[in-house]
Amino acid sequence: MSRSRREQASSTPSQPLCRSTGGIKFDPTEPSRQQKQRSLDHCTKYWQNSCCNATHTIPLKRRVMEPIVALFNSKCQALHDEMTCSACHPFVGTGRLERICPDLCDDWFDACKDEYYTPDGSQALSPCYGNALICSPLHSIAMGYTPGKSTDTEGVTCFDGSVPDELGVAEPEEHMADALFRIFAEQSEEPTEFMLVVVLVAIVGLFVSVKFFRRWSDEHNALKMEETRRRQQEAYRQAYHLGKSPDDATSDADSSDDDDDDLDFAPAGEEAADASTTGRPSTPPSNSS
Repeated sequence: MSRSRREQASSTPSQPLCRSTGGIKFDPTEPSRQQKQRSLDHCTKYWQNSCCNATHTIPLKRRVMEPIVALFNSKCQALHDEMTCSACHPFVGTGRLERICPDLCDDWFDACKDEYYTPDGSQALSPCYGNALICSPLHSIAMGYTPGKSTDTEGVTCFDGSVPDELGVAEPEEHMADALFRIFAEQSEEPTEFMLVVVLVAIVGLFVSVKFFRRWSDEHNALKMEETRRRQQEAYRQAYHLGKSPDDATSDADSSDDDDDDLDFAPAGEEAADASTTGRPSTPPSNSS
């Protein structure tokens, strides 16, 4: 829990604190709070005062989906949702209400008595579906639950599915670092679909960035190699003319170019004259006839 939440919880000692109930785990240092209106995907009617928050979306959804997967009748599904959301009721979540009102309990039993249930790991009854080994109709395995009275001796009413008028403790301001740490801790235990999409997009973005950087680096290295080769050729030319003045190097280059041009474009008569002067026989013209 973040530091701001600890300070807020310690500053409100008179507020009853949440406790795990109905298979939903709550932070035992937190009071029942006023949540953001859209923070609860399920049990939204308790958003103004509840121990449930956005971190309980997955466990609540799992329990709400069980009777749907088990193909229970619609009335039984609706009452099953009501009983699942009872954990989000501020008085049930803080332990001020511990029992169900008789009328609601009777309605729940009448709607689900012919549906099949199986005991789970905590010996509580869960809808029977999937690979369950032992399934029995509810009316044959009812455990003799004793409902609460409409009003007990202390004047505290039982749970009847109604929403209390009392507002929860306002959410404290949370620093960015504390919020990031809390989100990381929550998502590491039960990551949501949104977080999985964010992680996937981040991985794809990183992969594309690496490929783009490698391509840019290869092109940059190729340009640097061409520049290095050009400088090496320039250094070779300078080394060839080492020891000569710039005018001499230029005249040598010009005379070399003129000699090449004379050899390439000299007429046949001049070649013969050169041959007679040097004493070499000239090559006779070939007779194609």
